[in-house]
Amino acid sequence: MREKVMLAAEQLGYKPNRLARGIRAPSKLIGILMTDFENPAYLQILNDFTRTLQQHGYHSLLINVGEGMAIQEAVELVMEYQVDGLVVTSSVLPVELAEVCQAQEVPAVIFARHSRNTPLSTVSCDNVSGGAMAADALVAAGYQRFAFIGGVEGASTTIDRQRGFIARLVELGQEQWQVVDGGRHSYEAGFEATCRLFAQAEPPDGLFFADDILAFGGMDAVRHEFGLSVPQDVGIIGLDDIQFASHRSYDLTTVRQPFADMVQATVARLLDEVAADEALAAHQLVLPCELVVRGSVR
Repeated sequence: MREKVMLAAEQLGYKPNRLARGIRAPSKLIGILMTDFENPAYLQILNDFTRTLQQHGYHSLLINVGEGMAIQEAVELVMEYQVDGLVVTSSVLPVELAEVCQAQEVPAVIFARHSRNTPLSTVSCDNVSGGAMAADALVAAGYQRFAFIGGVEGASTTIDRQRGFIARLVELGQEQWQVVDGGRHSYEAGFEATCRLFAQAEPPDGLFFADDILAFGGMDAVRHEFGLSVPQDVGIIGLDDIQFASHRSYDLTTVRQPFADMVQATVARLLDEVAADEALAAHQLVLPCELVVRGSVR
């Protein structure tokens, strides 16, 4: 009998509702999968998500997809709480993610990423345009040797920012450029990648980092490890425009992602899908970004 029950549960996609074991009334829950707690940008993003969901009468369930946990495993875990919908912030989007959500009939929206290989809705900024903006600013300032420092290899954001940056450099007739991967989005990754670049005989003098936290590490490497001046010797541009970017220690020129608008759009789309009587076709929303000029580019 137990085998029959377990088989039926598997076929039906049943997951035990943990919250229902302790309360009588159902709760309106939205799961939030996060993988990047090294990037301080996501602290503000998480705050915006929880506040916005609360304004719509929903509660948030945060799942930290840390090292050693596959995102599919995290999705299975969050499904046990019978969430109404799911927000995913992951650098790399596995195909299995969409399959699990569809099998469980749980709407999901990808935040700050896009993927042509998933039927899920996405909300992101125009990362290709952001890369082109960085190239324009560095070339206009007179720098001559360029480098793009990426985060997680294979992430759509890294690919698009690199593509926009390099393509624009080529359009502007620049021939001296290179690409290095930091491997992750952290201060240490930016510092180490920059040290590798400046160990070369002819290092670059115009750097575009895939995000601000990488740029902070790179700027400190340039100044403290190699004794160079920013922006006189080296120009540095980041992407995100997190709070620390405007602090005097960094005064970072950066490409601003409209995070607040992206959160609002993500929640609106997700709740539309939750309220729909049948599955909605996936929707890809791309919002514009803008260059914020400060003191790290001459």
